[in-house]
Amino acid sequence: MSAEKTAIIYARVSTARQADDELPIAGQIERCQAKASDLGATVVRVFSDGGISGQSDNRPAFQDAIAFCEAFEPDYFLTWSTNRFGRNKIDAGLYKRRLDRCGIEIVYILTPIDRSSDGGWMLEGVLEIFDEYYCRQVSADTLRSLMKNAREGHWNGGNPPFGYRPEPDPNYPKRKRLQPDDIESDVVRRIFEMRLQGRGTKTIAMALNENNMLHRDRLWSKGAISSVLRNEAVIGRTVFGRKDRAAARNRPRDQWIVVDSHEPIVSLEVWGRVQSLMGDSALAGGGTPKSHYIFTGILRCGVCGSSMQMESASGRSKQYHYYNCRSHQKTGACPSRRISSPDFDQFLVDEILTKLLTPKNLKQALIEIKETCGEWARDHNRRRRALLKQAESTTTKLNRLYDLFELHGKEAPNLADLTRRLRAHNAEIKRIEQAIGDVDAEQPPTVEVTPSDVDDLAEILRTAVMSNDDPKQLRHFFSTFIRAIVVENDRVVIEYDPEKLVNRPVTEAVHSEVIWLPGRTPLRTRQGESNRTRSLTISLPDRFCRAA
Repeated sequence: MSAEKTAIIYARVSTARQADDELPIAGQIERCQAKASDLGATVVRVFSDGGISGQSDNRPAFQDAIAFCEAFEPDYFLTWSTNRFGRNKIDAGLYKRRLDRCGIEIVYILTPIDRSSDGGWMLEGVLEIFDEYYCRQVSADTLRSLMKNAREGHWNGGNPPFGYRPEPDPNYPKRKRLQPDDIESDVVRRIFEMRLQGRGTKTIAMALNENNMLHRDRLWSKGAISSVLRNEAVIGRTVFGRKDRAAARNRPRDQWIVVDSHEPIVSLEVWGRVQSLMGDSALAGGGTPKSHYIFTGILRCGVCGSSMQMESASGRSKQYHYYNCRSHQKTGACPSRRISSPDFDQFLVDEILTKLLTPKNLKQALIEIKETCGEWARDHNRRRRALLKQAESTTTKLNRLYDLFELHGKEAPNLADLTRRLRAHNAEIKRIEQAIGDVDAEQPPTVEVTPSDVDDLAEILRTAVMSNDDPKQLRHFFSTFIRAIVVENDRVVIEYDPEKLVNRPVTEAVHSEVIWLPGRTPLRTRQGESNRTRSLTISLPDRFCRAA
């Protein structure tokens, strides 16, 4: 007696309107169940997605249905029509291929297709093309509808832009219009006024937060202020088509669709002047590229623990750059601590070179360097590699003998000889393992390090650091052994890893744009001593101290 056949059902509608025009989910399921009965199959699971477009691959129930089929391999996959697989021909084909590999027969209720015949294959392909064409038409029609709706002054839904609220249109009760919100629109105008006064996004955010003029119950941040300043909604426009979703990238400005749709809050003249300022790279309080300074990402605020990030300010003739607390820059929640970036970088570099790369640390590092790069290390590694190769060869021979025993058992030819060879190979492996252990236990020779050696190494490191003009390379070098630098009121605390203080030279100290410092190697610790972070406290000169 043949096993009972099984089936799963998948149903979907994109919108409530489609459920009215075509067949609702309940109706699709009912028809699929009737078809399963005709096929003599038991429906083991029903999957359905409601209100999800076939153009989207994010259909949870559909993905579950495919995974269920691959795990349990029912006989039939029942669905209403070809477009239930998706409106994209390639995607639909890939899913069908996965089911075909499991030997699952796909059954369409609306248009029965014999997928095993040439005619059925052609019909299914034609229907998939029409499905994708229909989806493209729907997308184009939807965009035209949204544009028409916007031109008529109606809101297309979603979160309204700051400064507006959606209100029912008296002439079309089911539609809404964007209307300036009395309170929020005043805040928008104030933001634009402050920007025209030369104030940066951070200082604007701080001023609004201090006056309790919140961003819909949230504190303002630099990003939120910038978003308002760049949002064309404040001049009465709705913008479509910024993103090319198929290519997963932003489109050029000249490919956007811009519609005048509602009452503006600020004038075009004010908007244009602000956009000119926003395009200026020297925005007061707007920050500066992180790569320009060495300790970005390493400094921490001693008050709140936040990172200290770049901040800039415009003077009469130049731009000034500072480190300041990120929490202060975003919301003003932490007191300001402006520290001149170029001056502070130079101070920290000098302190690190003289107080962390000390003669004691450099001496131990130089011993490690000579041990690793010297003749003893090369000979040690060469002997160990040779033993490992012998062990690998002997193990291979041993495994071949075991294969013979497994294949023939007691009937193996020359059984006595095979047994002797097994014992010999096992003894050889034990001998090699002992030899490897002896090599690993060897101690490197004591290396004499003279004060001149230490001075030479210190000079190499100092010269390499001081002669390099690339902040990114310097930042990478210091971050290899510095965990964080905490900036307190009158001191800094440098948290560092003592095992990673210096680098191992390759063949010589290299001063190039590509390889400018030797490769790093950890220092040797005493036996039983665990790796741990240590700290170095350095008093700050008065020019860096926080005012009392």
